[in-house]
Amino acid sequence: MLLLAARIWFPGEDKQGIAFAIFALPFILFSGIAGNLSERCPKRSVIVAMKLAEILVMLGALVGFWMGSWPLLLTVLFVMGTQSAFFGPSKYGIVPELVERRGLLSANGVITMTTFLAILSGQAVAGPLLDHFPNALWIGGSVCVAIAILGTAVSLGITRTPATRPESRVGWNPFGGLFGTIGEMRADRRLFAIVIANSFFWFNGGVLQQAVTGMGSPDVLDLALDENTLISLLLVTLASSLMLGCIVAPIVGRRLPASRLLTLGVICMVGAQLLLTLVGPVFSRAEGGYLLAHVLLGVAGFSAAFFVVPIVSFVQDAPPEGKKGKTFAVNNFLNFLFIFLAGAFYDLISRLGLPPTVSTALASLILAGYVFRIRKVVRQVRL
Repeated sequence: MLLLAARIWFPGEDKQGIAFAIFALPFILFSGIAGNLSERCPKRSVIVAMKLAEILVMLGALVGFWMGSWPLLLTVLFVMGTQSAFFGPSKYGIVPELVERRGLLSANGVITMTTFLAILSGQAVAGPLLDHFPNALWIGGSVCVAIAILGTAVSLGITRTPATRPESRVGWNPFGGLFGTIGEMRADRRLFAIVIANSFFWFNGGVLQQAVTGMGSPDVLDLALDENTLISLLLVTLASSLMLGCIVAPIVGRRLPASRLLTLGVICMVGAQLLLTLVGPVFSRAEGGYLLAHVLLGVAGFSAAFFVVPIVSFVQDAPPEGKKGKTFAVNNFLNFLFIFLAGAFYDLISRLGLPPTVSTALASLILAGYVFRIRKVVRQVRL
């Protein structure tokens, strides 16, 4: 959908921001209910139920691609976001129930690695599918259905865990006890500040993903409409380096304090994204701009793991028992509020006529600015 929005269906326009915002909106609306549900019910049961729902949602996507209907695909995307909003708190909340505290860093290295690899590899596969089957988009929809079926089968192998608060009630207020939980979290200044930092990371990542897809524009790499695979290869570099970083980060984390690990990560990540603005104006495709983009995205992805792995581990470890699911509901809510804002931010930059690389440079500076603002809190982060 992002490739279609940026390059195919709307010539001269880039409507990725609309898709990003619509996907993020259900997380804003339903994260409170999802958090309560993850405490009321066994998290494994919620995970399996949501994976089954994913199959139905992807069948809707198949129909949308077959019809070539942008409005229908946006509707399916909203429903997919809703399914994901209920999936997230249980997915992350079950990790501390399955591993010991000292294994959290390594477990989250694997979880973060596979999560980001899946997100980015999905975009990586999209380019070749679009180039090879431009008039048969339903084939891409079929791949989505197959992935959903495979994921459902894998979810059945998760160890069963009891509900952490079976006596709690699930209200149907769209925001549940979300704002109350946010108020409780603010009492722990470190936890709340780190959760916000995590959300700024997702804001930055959301803008970066859109920027990479948009780098085929004439003012950056000037790729032809049938060269979507080259964009996918950029995403493969980003995904592979992130995966490698998630393997290395826990190893380095045994020798460096978590605070230094995430500080190192944000410095290198921001530096790489700022240098991306050189691609196009200074280094065109013919002058090695495409190769430079690969190098800088590799650095950004590898560094991102050093930032996000310790942060996710801290957010899982810090809340008291019985409140982890709610904390991750708030985390999801804020993450996707910031992803929603990433869509709006990218759309604004596009409307101003600025290159997509400028949007990701600005997003990285916003992230760096917040991390600098909470530098005293960052120094106190321990696992």
